[in-house]
Amino acid sequence: MVNELLLLSGNDIPINEIHLLLHPPTIKEIAFIGEDVFFSGCEFLRLNKNKISSEDRSHLENISNFEIIMSIMREKNNPLALKNKVSAEMVLSLLFPTYKIQIDTKKMEIKFEQEDLTFVLNKNNYDKFVSVLNDILCLDGGDTTDYNPSGNLARQIADKLRDRQAKLAAAKQGDNQKIAILSRYVSILAVGENKDMNTLLNYSIYQLFDEFKRFQIKQDYDMKVKSMLAGAKQEDVGEVHNWMEDIHSDVDNNQSL
Repeated sequence: MVNELLLLSGNDIPINEIHLLLHPPTIKEIAFIGEDVFFSGCEFLRLNKNKISSEDRSHLENISNFEIIMSIMREKNNPLALKNKVSAEMVLSLLFPTYKIQIDTKKMEIKFEQEDLTFVLNKNNYDKFVSVLNDILCLDGGDTTDYNPSGNLARQIADKLRDRQAKLAAAKQGDNQKIAILSRYVSILAVGENKDMNTLLNYSIYQLFDEFKRFQIKQDYDMKVKSMLAGAKQEDVGEVHNWMEDIHSDVDNNQSL
């Protein structure tokens, strides 16, 4: 797990096990490819066989997540597989802008070249990359919809990814089938905190989510305190949490007034 201060700093993150330096892209950089492509590519790179329905999981016991991803990328006649591959390539180019990236589905590896050095992502170290990816995206590593593959495994999983992307968009946007999480957060914080939008666009995802969550807690805190000062009772406003509490701890450390 990447330490909190490094994530909050927006600095590049060393993945020591792979000898790679991962760049947390800013919101402005993500805008080059769009939120839909970015989050679709991230979801594809995070594909996890453990989220496949239990009755079909037995077919994957000897296959790693990385090998499943590579097998999908190998599909040449499947438009959805091609779309996921392109999205993943765009995401990788944002995460590793100083490297020349080559995906070799035959050798089952992703090569990163920088000057005379070559680094490789494969089934042996891919989980470490995904762990860092989850950290910079503020994900727990397990937020995926159950897949239900059968027949041609790679093709079926690729088809199910389409449903996952649709559900992700629907969950964040109501009936709107587009993903607009980052742009919405930037817009809200620009008005709510009276900030220059261009400043927020230079945030990383982690920085943006951190500030947005803190902003929400502060708004709730101020509203409840004002209500109590105006005569409202504690039981009417509910529990009042200190807006300066730890918002990243895995343990519930809420500090009540």
